Amino acid sequence: MATLQKIRNRGVFIGIIIGGALFAFIAGDALKSGGSLLTNSRNEMAEIAGESVNIRDFQNRFNHNIEVAKMMSGQSSIPSEQMDRLREQTWQQMVQEMVMNVEYDELGISVTSDELFDMVQGRNIDPTIRQMFQGQDGTFNKEQVVATLQQLINAPKGTPQKNYWLNIENAMTTQRTLTKYNSLIQKGLYMPNAMVKDLATKGSKKVDINYIVKNYNLIPDSTITVSDSEIKEYYNEHKDLFEQTESRRIDYVPFLIEPSTDDYKATEKWVADLKADFAAETNNVQFVELNADTDFNPLYLKKEDISNADLAEFAFSAKKGDVTDVYSEGDSYKLAKINEVKMLPDSVKARHILIRPVNGDYATAQAKADSLKTLLEKGARFDDLAKANSDDQGSAINGGDLGWFTQGKMVLPFSEAAFDSKRNEIKVVLTQFGAHVLQVTNKGKSVKKVQLAIVDRKVEASNKTIQTAYAKARTFAGNNLSKEAFLKAVSEQNLQRRTANLRRDTKNIPGLENSRELVRAAYQTEEMENVLMNNDQSAVFEFGDKFVVAVLSDIKEEGFANINDVASTIRREIRKEKKAEQMIAEFKKNSQGAQSLLSVAQKENLEVKNATGVSFSSFQIPGAGIEPNVISTASLLEKGKISAPIEGNQGVYMVLVTNEATDEVTEDTVEAFKARLEQGYQYRTNYQAFQALRENANVVDKRYKFY
Repeated sequence: MATLQKIRNRGVFIGIIIGGALFAFIAGDALKSGGSLLTNSRNEMAEIAGESVNIRDFQNRFNHNIEVAKMMSGQSSIPSEQMDRLREQTWQQMVQEMVMNVEYDELGISVTSDELFDMVQGRNIDPTIRQMFQGQDGTFNKEQVVATLQQLINAPKGTPQKNYWLNIENAMTTQRTLTKYNSLIQKGLYMPNAMVKDLATKGSKKVDINYIVKNYNLIPDSTITVSDSEIKEYYNEHKDLFEQTESRRIDYVPFLIEPSTDDYKATEKWVADLKADFAAETNNVQFVELNADTDFNPLYLKKEDISNADLAEFAFSAKKGDVTDVYSEGDSYKLAKINEVKMLPDSVKARHILIRPVNGDYATAQAKADSLKTLLEKGARFDDLAKANSDDQGSAINGGDLGWFTQGKMVLPFSEAAFDSKRNEIKVVLTQFGAHVLQVTNKGKSVKKVQLAIVDRKVEASNKTIQTAYAKARTFAGNNLSKEAFLKAVSEQNLQRRTANLRRDTKNIPGLENSRELVRAAYQTEEMENVLMNNDQSAVFEFGDKFVVAVLSDIKEEGFANINDVASTIRREIRKEKKAEQMIAEFKKNSQGAQSLLSVAQKENLEVKNATGVSFSSFQIPGAGIEPNVISTASLLEKGKISAPIEGNQGVYMVLVTNEATDEVTEDTVEAFKARLEQGYQYRTNYQAFQALRENANVVDKRYKFY
């Protein structure tokens, strides 16, 4: 299966099948397992379009995606963060599939075997296949496709290679089906020419304006009365503004696990007790790796590179092998020993030829590098050999030149060899990338530098300290199991109370490490009377360096917000409307018979401001902000005419157009404008059509019960 290995090495499928393809169909029709899904509600993790989803089916698909990810990346395990992304992508795949399959069935949309053949080896090759089997000259190699398929046909059923190819075909089929559906929607969109021309004409007009604004904050809030009945009326008339997603709020008290004075003393003593052994040690690197919290730093430092002034003074006054007394930095105690002292430049300029090992064969790579080194020593041109032999194509084109670089910019063996080389000396160096033929072509001025071996130990809370913090949290929880008692005790004991607003999919609460368990606890209860319990039925949660006791303080169901929760927002809006009414009346009174905007401004004690290039499509007015009512009025206002008062976001405006310019609107202009509008609608179609279908599918997400 060498061909498939080459394909996988191209690395094009992670984004297609896992990373970016929420539409990918990976596990077949795994969800349709019949009535068995309904037999155990405890295992129900979702309901989509009226169909129950069992946690086992989800987990099977998730496990399958994990194996696919491993196969594509060549990894034997998947990092936890990537696992979280895969789990979310698996969920999105399932929702997408279950929602869209209903539409596909009703509309008769599918991809036939003939179409799939056409996408893989016919006249309309899918871009994925084209990229997979593209030669170095950029041409598509159909013969390689046929050869690969023949290998797969002969491969045993269920082999990774065969499953790998089936995943690719499923992804292409799913994407093609979705493309057909979106195409149907897009072709149903129509932009009337008259409307397009009107929009294009309005957008082509630009005006310069003078304006005055009376800001709402000029009227004190205390002078505006808003009644409960007005709030209720506004709420009923604008209820759509108060839609809310489901959320829950918790109040919690963190009990910090902080090192005690005894912990600091114990850590300092532990480091101090190492000094004699550290001073006698000959292999300082190994000693650091075995005893320190931080890995050995191989860099050589100038005096000004060392931020600790006392350590810098020691490093450049003591001799090799000397060890400092114990000193503290941040939350660690440390010992430092002078490991090496050298005269080194700050930077070097070098070039190299890289020979990558084939299948891990470093011996062959080194042998070739040695041969090239011999040729160079006999007078061969480095540039020519680099261009002909180097696997580092980025530098090979420049004759292997890497330019100037400082310590730490290259991998350690390469960097050490470069900085220890004489000018024009040729070396062969092995790194994880392969065998390098290295030549330093120039060096900066050498200065004294030291390499320090540092043993550090972070001060951490001891078991005794942890138990003390836990006992404090447990005592608080035990004495205050009810919400009422919890809040009262927090106030009386002057404890730090924090609040967090949670959604079902909240992964972590800010400030609490790996706190998903607390989110699940908040969603696994409908009671707000008692403190929350963890999986062990304890009221004390542990998150990193904190023990936490929490109560559920509010539940917001999906739908419309309670009027009491939004009353303050409504009150502000009604106040603004009443202020606008007063200001509009004042403007109308003071603008009667006015010959200029300046005269109105003088009566109102306002400043006349100006803005240029305002058009119907403008997002904001310079100096005024986002004011769509003012923009639309100004765009349509006759030049030289003072507008009526305009209710805006920040205040009430009056506008005067001082100049206008209109770009010529030709048929080509209208067509180009229409094309942009249609393209915008088509982009929106791909997203909004599915969102509408998903909303109608009434997706009930119960993943919080399991993850």
